[in-house]
Amino acid sequence: MTTASRLQVGVDTGGTFTDLVVLQDGALRIDKVSSTPPDFERGIVDAVRSAGIDARAIGYFAHGTTATTNAIITKRGARTGLVTTAGFRDVLELRRHNRGDLYDIGWDPPPPLVPRRDRLEVRERTAYDGAEVEPLDEADVARVVALAQARGWEAAAVVFLHSYAAPAHEQRMREALEAALPEAYVVASADILPEEQEFERTATTVANAYLGPIFRGYVERLGDALRAEGFGGTVFVMHSGGGLQPAPSMARLPVRTVTSGPAAGVIAAAAIGEAAGRRNLLTIDIGGTSADIATVRDGQLGLARQSMPEFGLPIRFPAIDLVTMGAGGGSIAWIDPAGSPKVGPQSAGAVPGPAAYGRGGTDATITDANLVLGRLSAERGLAGDLHLDVGLARDAVGRFGDRLGLDVEEAAAGIIRIANANMTRWLRVVTVERGLDPREFALFAFGGAGPMHAVDLALGLEIPEVLVPRHPGVTSALGLLFADVTHDVSATLVRSEGDLGGDEIERRFAELEASANASLDADGFGAGERTVQRLADVRYAGQVKALTLPVDASRSLAAQWPEVRARFLGEYERRFQYVTEEIGLEVSALRVQGRGHVPAPEHPRVERAEGEPPVRERRPVWFDGAPHDTAVVAREDLRAGHRLTGPLVVEQLDTTTVVPPGVACSVDERGNLLIDCRRRPAEEA
Repeated sequence: MTTASRLQVGVDTGGTFTDLVVLQDGALRIDKVSSTPPDFERGIVDAVRSAGIDARAIGYFAHGTTATTNAIITKRGARTGLVTTAGFRDVLELRRHNRGDLYDIGWDPPPPLVPRRDRLEVRERTAYDGAEVEPLDEADVARVVALAQARGWEAAAVVFLHSYAAPAHEQRMREALEAALPEAYVVASADILPEEQEFERTATTVANAYLGPIFRGYVERLGDALRAEGFGGTVFVMHSGGGLQPAPSMARLPVRTVTSGPAAGVIAAAAIGEAAGRRNLLTIDIGGTSADIATVRDGQLGLARQSMPEFGLPIRFPAIDLVTMGAGGGSIAWIDPAGSPKVGPQSAGAVPGPAAYGRGGTDATITDANLVLGRLSAERGLAGDLHLDVGLARDAVGRFGDRLGLDVEEAAAGIIRIANANMTRWLRVVTVERGLDPREFALFAFGGAGPMHAVDLALGLEIPEVLVPRHPGVTSALGLLFADVTHDVSATLVRSEGDLGGDEIERRFAELEASANASLDADGFGAGERTVQRLADVRYAGQVKALTLPVDASRSLAAQWPEVRARFLGEYERRFQYVTEEIGLEVSALRVQGRGHVPAPEHPRVERAEGEPPVRERRPVWFDGAPHDTAVVAREDLRAGHRLTGPLVVEQLDTTTVVPPGVACSVDERGNLLIDCRRRPAEEA
């Protein structure tokens, strides 16, 4: 795949803004426009036009989307049915018997994506080893098809017991539904996730079906809209595992896009951090609606075997390990029935947005509070063309404060403190609660609101440094250009560590490699533009959860087992602080990842500083309950070697960085802001 002399475009669509980056011959341009829910494709075309791009010159187009995330959150997916083995109708509701809130006796889990009346059973049975216990009942097949037609299913998931070992029954049911419902989106679990664990496989397949029509329609509309602009190439879509796939391939697995955009941001953070010499990062991406937190350790992204966009909905595909919380610029301040002030997770979103947007919003939000405190500029606005009305913001925050007996500045400061406390708690979850010391990381802050809050968060957790990249508001869009095209395939194969000989494991690995290579062939990657990695799921015998470990393709798994075993024990002890030699190990699944390498953007250096950066203005900004005379500088005026001390506000097109009094800030050779949070000068006196 070649992109030489052609535009490389990355577009990340969020709930509030659509971000675009354009790369050509090493030069980077950015743009940011308002998102256009529910027709997000219009916002993408708006961004292309706003950036002045000739769509005919685009050679590579990568996209991160929230279309599926929004469908899950708002429960606006397709009318979906589930067809399953007799006796397994209620797997989706039984879940794993854990609770979302352990101490709330009134807590109820969210309802399944498929109501019980649309979960239908058929008589059939397959054993764990693939042996047929009971044949598929054709009368039941006909009954299910008739009900599906009568109920107007737009999508259907077929999940039979142990179909990963013998998929014939599932395939027959899928074919019958496809024939009867030609417009419906029908998927069988063995076709997308041939792995054990009935609940996770069922939940993933159902979610895929639920999202299928939504995502398929979205990418078709997006393709049509871009072709109307003159673009004749392929749209590549980011998936939650940190890789890209062509939109037609992704339409087969839309469930993998549920954390599409945030995954791209972590990829960019790892690449930028590596170039800056920071290989241990806590990343925080604060946008208009939510905040996403992740870790990068020794330059490597944290990966999980599955993601869970809401309680009881596991998506069993590899995913960048993210924690998402409802804290963004649009998060609404409110008071609970007990009289306690809260912030989020409710959001004003893009429409109507915060009160300051002047689009009809009346609730106080984090953006309104930052504007009241002088941290945002009403004159500069947001995203270049979105102007802020400080009067509307003060009115909204004032009404909130009146209910608490606070003046407007006190109320605004309280909103920021609550929001920061919420984010600090989740930063502790991904570090302290996982055995990591936040003092050993730098906080990589991005998103439109990340750099506004990052220093306060770092000071609260004793994180020594904050790194703000050159284009923090479009970091996720930039990350799309750092990502490779990846295809993940897997097969269940349970073998004890004493039974790894023979040729079956090698044969199954070879089949998976052939599948991954075929996908990369179809994507246009030559032999020298790809890598194919073997992996194996390893666990203690009798356990359910496994660790996914890399495997050397040049040797059989049996030959390298001592090294794999040692790697498993080391990683298990790191994660769970305990290992034992008294229980044997087993392999539970084989995996292969095919990766097509896309040329990544370079990390250009910036000019060295000559003198001090010009101060564009000075204005009062509130810190620690009082206004401070604060210098405001433009990010484009900063050069490598510049050193500044807070109180300071750094403004740019895509974000605002806030540096409290006494905190030192410098610019490195790549143009990153490095904010030293170890000690304020006042503390040294």
